[in-house]
Amino acid sequence: MPELLEQDLHPTFSPLYSAQQITKAKAVEFIFTPIIFLSTIKFHLPKITDSGAKAIYTDESKTDEVTGSAYYILENYGIIASWQGKLDNYSVFLAEILAIKMAIETASSLHRPIKIWTDSLSSLKALLNPKSHHSMVREIQPLFLSRKHIHLRWLKAHVGYLGNECADQLAKEAITNGDSLFLPKPLSYLKSEIRSAALSI
Repeated sequence: MPELLEQDLHPTFSPLYSAQQITKAKAVEFIFTPIIFLSTIKFHLPKITDSGAKAIYTDESKTDEVTGSAYYILENYGIIASWQGKLDNYSVFLAEILAIKMAIETASSLHRPIKIWTDSLSSLKALLNPKSHHSMVREIQPLFLSRKHIHLRWLKAHVGYLGNECADQLAKEAITNGDSLFLPKPLSYLKSEIRSAALSI
């Protein structure tokens, strides 16, 4: 039976866990509860394997000009549904956040326990932060609080997990084949553009 380390944390990552400890873990489960708001993190240290249970995998991919965002639903080792979108010059962080948001909206209609897997630790850290200024992050947080059947988990990228590798391929294909999306740029992006323009004068 694999050993499971579990620790209740505050909305942000506890200093008891260094970045090195987190990246050594094979998977991390985030459970959101309204009592202490975005609270519990479970560290699964042993190697995990894909199962036939229903799960959603998300990922993103980026070129110099286009960012792809995707998710797919896996059940009994087969893809039963998927989504692909592409954004003009969006950050990989926001593309992953978008994939998670779209996955949550789909999972909400399933009315059964489902796991959403992502390899973006920065996205999960943002979702754990109740003071986040990202508008899309703030849209996602209450969705988790009101949907107890959805569980968000992190796994390492490019270490052989079938679900993660398939999501990665879908995200790459989304750059050319995905639905074109037009979302407002975040304030941080606009500030960066203004700063760059000012320096070039």
